[in-house]
Amino acid sequence: MPTNTTSSSLHEPSTWMQPGAWRKPCIVHVTMVANARRPLFGTLAHNGTEAMVEKSAIGWALIRQQQRLLELCPEMKILADKVMPDHHHIVLQVTRTMSRSIKEVLRGYMQGCKEEARTLGFTENLYDGPPHYRVLTQKGQLHAMIEYVKANAERAWLRKQHPDLFCLHRQTETCGLLFTSLGNHFLLDWPDRQLVEMSRSASEDQVQNRLSEVMTAASNGAVTYTAAISRGERVIARAVREKGFPLIVLLSDGFPAAGSPHERYYKPGGVYFDACSKGRLLLMEPHECAFTMPAIQAAVEEALRRKAEAKHFSYTAVPVTSQRYRFVALNEMGRRLVTRG
Repeated sequence: MPTNTTSSSLHEPSTWMQPGAWRKPCIVHVTMVANARRPLFGTLAHNGTEAMVEKSAIGWALIRQQQRLLELCPEMKILADKVMPDHHHIVLQVTRTMSRSIKEVLRGYMQGCKEEARTLGFTENLYDGPPHYRVLTQKGQLHAMIEYVKANAERAWLRKQHPDLFCLHRQTETCGLLFTSLGNHFLLDWPDRQLVEMSRSASEDQVQNRLSEVMTAASNGAVTYTAAISRGERVIARAVREKGFPLIVLLSDGFPAAGSPHERYYKPGGVYFDACSKGRLLLMEPHECAFTMPAIQAAVEEALRRKAEAKHFSYTAVPVTSQRYRFVALNEMGRRLVTRG
């Protein structure tokens, strides 16, 4: 499996606005969506061992056009591809500078797919707009790209089997707070709860000691709540998740806006998806009214005042819209949920 072979200058996202950048060596994850998200390319199935897509005639046409793409553009390699019922992915590597841009090449590919679909009797528009491009810009990103594409059918199958676990709930109310949420809502009713909150300045020993306490409680049946903001919080949240213990994560943001094009097809990424599919995760993003709730504002102000006094600073109020306020507010909301106060 090749590693990141892009030039170092192309690691900067801003360089993709420069003329000629789309002709140079790089790796790009391309997603093309069927018109109106219709299952034009195949049917999701399971053989008892793994999920798969039984391709339609048009789905097989996409594969044939990929072979033609490689014949016409020997500077390109396909590192991974997956045809899904209503979209398809290709991870492309450009090995040397091309005479045409990637976007020109992909337009030609999509046109070839459309023309072959017409020969199969499909007269409507095949695609729902231009492709979505995600350029590899970070070391180690390639493996995640390829694994994402390979596991696409399995994730889709799990979502189909457990739709309730992947449904966005816009009006989840608990402890007087309003959230957008996704995951296993029964975790909110679990009687044993613990909050993980750690300072950004916590030492490694402090993190490990707290980790030991949290894992002991989790193994005895406690549901762990955390905003996973500081390094220590993220370390502990990862350990809880990897051990398969139930986890509730409070998000400052992360869900698509209500009514946006991405809302219907949103799913949590990577390891969060796996935990969600097993009913071990609940993601909760507070509504703005939760951040401005008087009791939360008072608790945040008191917490920030204590921190300032501990460092012998004079306290200065921070705006509700600031990142600092919101991070402290998430932990205060977590405390409220854990204590049910």
